[in-house]
Amino acid sequence: MTGSGSVQRTDRLWFSLRAVLAALLISVFPAASSAASCDETRGLEKFHKAIEDVEGGARSRPLTILHLGDSHIALDSFTRGLRNRWAGIFGSAGRGLMPGVPFRYYSPDGFKPEMSGNWDIASSLPANATGPFGIQGFRASSADRNAVMSVHSESAVSRVVIDVYGTPYSGALLLKLGDAATLKLPTKRDVPGLVQLSVPAANVHEVRLMPAGTGDVHVLGWSFLSSVSPGMRYDSFGVVAATASITTRWDRQTVHAQIAAMKPDVVILGFGTNEGFNNVLDLEAYRQLAGGFAREIEEAAPDASIALLGPFDGARQGTGEACGDGWMTPPKLDGVRRVLRDVAAAHGYFFWDGGAAMGGRCAANEWAKADPPLMYADRVHLRPAGAEQLASALWTALKEQEKQGSSCARAGDQG
Repeated sequence: MTGSGSVQRTDRLWFSLRAVLAALLISVFPAASSAASCDETRGLEKFHKAIEDVEGGARSRPLTILHLGDSHIALDSFTRGLRNRWAGIFGSAGRGLMPGVPFRYYSPDGFKPEMSGNWDIASSLPANATGPFGIQGFRASSADRNAVMSVHSESAVSRVVIDVYGTPYSGALLLKLGDAATLKLPTKRDVPGLVQLSVPAANVHEVRLMPAGTGDVHVLGWSFLSSVSPGMRYDSFGVVAATASITTRWDRQTVHAQIAAMKPDVVILGFGTNEGFNNVLDLEAYRQLAGGFAREIEEAAPDASIALLGPFDGARQGTGEACGDGWMTPPKLDGVRRVLRDVAAAHGYFFWDGGAAMGGRCAANEWAKADPPLMYADRVHLRPAGAEQLASALWTALKEQEKQGSSCARAGDQG
């Protein structure tokens, strides 16, 4: 995503009504073009079945949501409204975090992560990124016994799950939960791959993680879970400036193992904005990329629904279709939405058009000029009020879709 958020090393009100009406129109009108797919599947059936089971007391495992994407979810401004709404119904069962402080301004709601000592933070964003990455998109490595990764959680933590990439030469980790004695956790694997370390905690608020000094450790991320039952777990991992191509640099076996262990009820994919700003984007290649990763998720989590989010509207100075005041709609942005809509229709996924929910083309320019503004002056990133408005619209679509018609119908109406 164009904007800030570099990787660190160690150290007019009226317009909102238009947007709401647009969001409602997405979910009401049927489409003939995808009728066959709609007959076969309703994109959120598995998710809604999970909701019914949790609400009816048929299962104790938390309702689990995994949301991957770009800078729109790198911070919690957009996902906050979704997470808080689900937690308001079921209670919060916790969430997963990236390792340490992977980028500037990383401040997940309810947690204060810190790092000290000699950590090497690697990002999967660069095209030449090497080494193992999981769904978090970052990796923190160190062999320094003085290196510390810590988290303060506002809510009590009853279990910590640490995702580590283990090798035959990996060292051990030291884990300190509150005032309890330090635990030594091995991370070696004869065959390199994911090691998940799940440790119960006595409702602590402070967690510290350190290399034991016995070799390199490679931390991919960690989760902080609560005893709320059944509860809701909402994991969101976004990388600033990411496109869907970032997933090609993630270790396939690690990603599969992470998702399979999480057992999500819905996986939300929120890539597309940065692709839409690329004037030379090959839309057919993008179709193969987006569809391929979604199918990999299906293999890892066969009981999960998959939701594809069409990118929000955006504008820039330069080439594109004029919106006024010198701002242009990037020429590939709507093409990305069409591709994602088609992929969803072809495979029975849920599709939600973020641009239409804003009010359609040139909405970004209007949102930036609104009083108060709903979008920042860059016409790309959402201000808190705009993020909350769109979170509300998406949450309604995810929660109420079974009452309004199939996801295919919702997708097909948008041309």
